Order: sequence, then structure tokens, then C-alpha cells
Amino acid sequence: MVIIMNLIYVTISNEEESLYIGEKIVKKRLTACANIISDMKSIYWWEGNLEKDNEPILILKTIDENLGAVMAKIKEIHSYDNLCII
Repeated sequence: MVIIMNLIYVTISNEEESLYIGEKIVKKRLTACANIISDMKSIYWWEGNLEKDNEPILILKTIDENLGAVMAKIKEIHSYDNLCII
């Protein structure tokens, strides 16, 4: 039997928050694994200003039946008002 995994890509404000979110979701057994890429450079517009910042990437691996619960948990505990979840 082949198990298809979904990858979820989320930008996070800092490494501490990425560890917190990743650990919460893995402990609930909603994902098989959480990977954190710590030093991604981001360039974006925020409140009329061009910003340059470091934002960790959290990559989560989950099965179809857990996808909705993972997305809901991320939205519940993430610090950003405007999330990037792919």
C-alpha cells in the first residue's frame, strides 16, 4: 500500500516559534515529521514599506485525512495575521 504524503510550507517569524508550532503538531500526531529551515531571507511589502527579514520555513508532512486539522492548528497558534501556508 502506497501512502501519499502532503507537504505543507509555512513561513514563521522566528526559530523559537517554528520549533513551538512544529512540536505541537507532531506531538498531536497530526504530522509524521516537521522540518525547519532556519535562515531563509524574505523580501516583502508590509504596511507600505519594503522589508527584508529572516523567516524560518516550517515544512510539515501529513496524510490527506489530517490535512484540515493541521491547517486549523497552524492558524490557531501562528503569530502572523496574514499567513503563508502552501
